[in-house]
Amino acid sequence: MDNEKVKVLLAEDDKNLGTILKSYLEAKGYPATLCVNGQEAFVEFNRNEYDFCIVDVMMPV
Repeated sequence: MDNEKVKVLLAEDDKNLGTILKSYLEAKGYPATLCVNGQEAFVEFNRNEYDFCIVDVMMPV
């Protein structure tokens, strides 16, 4: 799978960590969308097509 075509949905409520992870993924060639809560991630997941999701396991709705 070509890195430039892999879209990542990143759900992380810690804004600093989320920003770091997003920057790292994008530096490696993976376009990433950062959501800061579960509801935002759910809406984004249904709105767009993603190839990979990284989700914080202890995150508020």
